[in-house]
Amino acid sequence: MAISAKNTLNVSSSAELLSYIINQTPILSENIDLPVQGQSIQPIGKIIINNQRYRNAFINTVNLIGLTVIKRNTYKNPWESFTNKGNLDYGQQIRELILDLCNVYDYNEEFENKDNFMKTEVPNVFNYIHELNYQKYYHTTTSLAQLNMAFQNDDLFTFVEQAVQMLYTSYEYDKYIVNKYMLCCRMLDGTMTPYQILNYDTITPRQRTSEIKNVSNLMTFMKPYYNPAGVHRATPFENQLLIVNTKFQADFSTDVLATSYNMSEADIDSAKMVLIDGFDEHDTNRLQKLLKSAYVEFTSDEISKLKNIPACLISDDFFMNYFYSFDNTSNTKETVWANPTTLEDNHFLHIWAVFSTSPFANSVVYTKDTPGITSVSVSPSSVTSSPGQSVNFNATVVATGMANKAVTWSSSNDKVTIDINGKAQIAADATGSATITATSIYDNTKKGTATLTISSGQ
Repeated sequence: MAISAKNTLNVSSSAELLSYIINQTPILSENIDLPVQGQSIQPIGKIIINNQRYRNAFINTVNLIGLTVIKRNTYKNPWESFTNKGNLDYGQQIRELILDLCNVYDYNEEFENKDNFMKTEVPNVFNYIHELNYQKYYHTTTSLAQLNMAFQNDDLFTFVEQAVQMLYTSYEYDKYIVNKYMLCCRMLDGTMTPYQILNYDTITPRQRTSEIKNVSNLMTFMKPYYNPAGVHRATPFENQLLIVNTKFQADFSTDVLATSYNMSEADIDSAKMVLIDGFDEHDTNRLQKLLKSAYVEFTSDEISKLKNIPACLISDDFFMNYFYSFDNTSNTKETVWANPTTLEDNHFLHIWAVFSTSPFANSVVYTKDTPGITSVSVSPSSVTSSPGQSVNFNATVVATGMANKAVTWSSSNDKVTIDINGKAQIAADATGSATITATSIYDNTKKGTATLTISSGQ
């Protein structure tokens, strides 16, 4: 049995909850009568506790309904609606594909090229592989004494919460802090387009909102400036998400919306505003346990940069979180192991997931700092290779502030193609040489070049 996290269980007493559990459990429903209104749950509890088969079935069902029941009084991940993209039913990878604009030609210039209609035109395809990178489980223990007490004191709600609440609460909290960490890493890596709000601390909240609204408007047009892959993309207002710190949201609510005669004009159109508890605040100890070697603690300088960020604007496909489907039914796996020595039950919640972000999704980070590109260089600066071979090039971008450090790659030789990762492929019939160019996405006047010489093979 699998119960969706979206389901809501409306019960007001332990008797109602017990009735629900019995109805959901064939072993119990076939052998135990439901409690009637006003009846004590103690007699039914005695039957369940004294029969190991009934007791195990009861515990298993408690585990399965836990996610539904405990929502009434626990933490809910505020980013759940836009970070989760679906289930990973098989395999361990998500392949993300996107096509950029087609090449365009001048009719008159190409008129004499009568055979051009036979030419194969390779689409501008970009792809990225997201790997399964999160396999964790949560563990808590309940005892027979707790179960007995729940029936004796007519307090089944408390038992259910003790059994599963912190398993799911921990899971919800961890998803939030991991996604927040990934978002801030993207900011500091320079793979989110920065936009400086000049004199942020002295201008009014209305003026700050105007600056944010300007970029939100620009993002609805097809431009290559707002994603690190340099793909021409437009993000409609309804697909935009504005993540703001609590201070910005408070100022926006009190000084912008509250004083606006026409609220819709002051609002940021259809972009959904969601909260973050601070770009500079991170649960370091918890992240170390969750991410192990993949976690790199932010430096004091990086924390200072993050503190100067009031908001960021992202497309709703920015996060690429997929969750492995256990038994093709649920993206969580709940199990219980009974200890016959201590009469305790060990509850486990397993999660396998892909936590990632898309290099093709539009995003902007608003900052008080001044961003800029100082230089772009390519290595190796000069290399010789043979037809049919490939060469990997790397771009080093020196940036200030949170300027996007991403580059677009190009080749001067039609027989040498280069992908978004800087991998150049030399065609079998290629000759001569190629100039490989890395151009800053943030400032296209800043470029770096390298020379690829194609050996004759003689």
